[in-house]
Amino acid sequence: MAQRTGGRGRAAIFLFVSAIAALAACGIIWLVFHNLQQELAVAQAPPPTVTVVAAKRTLYQGQTLTSEDLEQREVEPDYVPPTAYRTVDELIGRVPQERILQGEYIRAERLASSGAGVGLNAIIPRGQRARSINITDGSAVSGFLNPGNYVDVLVTIKPDREAKGSGGSKAKDDDYRTITLLQNVKILAVDSRLGAGDAESETGRDGNTYRPSVTLAVTPEEAERITHAQVEGDVTLTLRNDIDSTQVDTNGARAEKILGKPDQVVITFKDVKTKPRPRVEEEMRSLSVIKGQKVEVKKQKVPAPR
Repeated sequence: MAQRTGGRGRAAIFLFVSAIAALAACGIIWLVFHNLQQELAVAQAPPPTVTVVAAKRTLYQGQTLTSEDLEQREVEPDYVPPTAYRTVDELIGRVPQERILQGEYIRAERLASSGAGVGLNAIIPRGQRARSINITDGSAVSGFLNPGNYVDVLVTIKPDREAKGSGGSKAKDDDYRTITLLQNVKILAVDSRLGAGDAESETGRDGNTYRPSVTLAVTPEEAERITHAQVEGDVTLTLRNDIDSTQVDTNGARAEKILGKPDQVVITFKDVKTKPRPRVEEEMRSLSVIKGQKVEVKKQKVPAPR
């Protein structure tokens, strides 16, 4: 009887331990699935966003911003620049100082200072001046100049005016020279356009033709140099890449170096007097020809050395 009682006790203990192990396993499995569900919910949850103001259309420098030009977007914080604006109200009436593309975030460094005014005066950099230059259509690079581009300013110095009009000696063509006056100058406006667009016609409303003008952002000293250059010669602009800010050392160019002197005498074949060619005396010389073991000596006439 004692042996039977001991067997039942061990069986009961085994069943109890098995039940505890089964409950523990179920608890562990439930915890694992619960954690997976939480991680899946976190992964599927939309990321946190912040409100940022973007350009609804392409905005040009000097343009006064309105609510129709702007829109608000929800963007993840990691993609928002620290200087981006968050509300539209604080941008109404502000002026971009450079072109802002459609969909681009409005940032503080892309706008003119608050209270700087509107129009052209708002986009003039601090410490600089706006200087307009009347140019020919060829100097406008076939109408491809737009506000925001960068150009080099060249001037072709004319011959001495006193030599032309005082009855004295006529100015030589080599007095013409071209030099690079300024490099990497920003264009603020082309004619009355502060932004890119179709080039205006050279014919005004009154039917008269006019020379297109380009307004540049220059320092006061550079403005003096341009003004003096317009008096002394013809000013020309050359377009450069917007991201190319290299300064190139140039030595200028004179008409003599490029075109040659116009008073240079050109000699033709008719002007050349032919002279009889000197007679070259000939002399006999011996020439040895070796054929195998035979040696033949031949004499022939050859020009005598001079």
